Parts: sequence; C-alpha cells; structure tokens
Amino acid sequence: MRFHFKSFSIKQEQSAMKVGTDGVLLGAWVNPKSYPHQILDVGTGTGLVAIMLAQRFIRSQIHAIDIDQASAKEALFNTQTSPWSERLNITHCALQDYNPSNKYDLIV
Repeated sequence: MRFHFKSFSIKQEQSAMKVGTDGVLLGAWVNPKSYPHQILDVGTGTGLVAIMLAQRFIRSQIHAIDIDQASAKEALFNTQTSPWSERLNITHCALQDYNPSNKYDLIV
C-alpha cells in the first residue's frame, strides 16, 4: 500500500511505523531557529519525515536511521524514489550504535 503526497509517495508494506498524522505533522511543523545543514532523523520508519525535511530544506543533507531492518529497507526505497534522493541517506542501526562522521544542526 502506498501513501501519496503531492510530490512523492511512501511505500509502507513492511515498515513497523506506517504513515500517520503524527509523522505528517512533525515533518510539517519542524521549525528550527537557524537553517539546518545537517539533519538526523532517528527512528525514520518509512522515511516520511526525512523526505519531508529534504523537500523543505533544499540545501540540507538528511541522515536517517532505524533499528528495524524492514523499516530501513523500505525507507531506503522511499528515499531513492523521491525527487531529493541525492541528499538522503538511510542507515540500519540502533541509535546507541550510530557513529556519525559529522555534527547535526537538527535532530528529529
């Protein structure tokens, strides 16, 4: 089953976290005080919030992680098929095992 937005679609067959009101609102309402050049999405699920942030912040690099392998795989598919794929990176790992190579301006 796919969830369609104006500029992209989300595949959500295997992910533990399906598209819901909370994710859509989080992606829409994030309002940092300064422009976030590096963004980390923790527990990305389908990749929805990461994709929404890539759409909003056109100069940002977005890194997204998820502990669930099926979710990370689906997030990878969703980000690769989005118009902003070149700025989205998905990693399958737990937060405590994540070793970033850079600092983040925004963590969601």
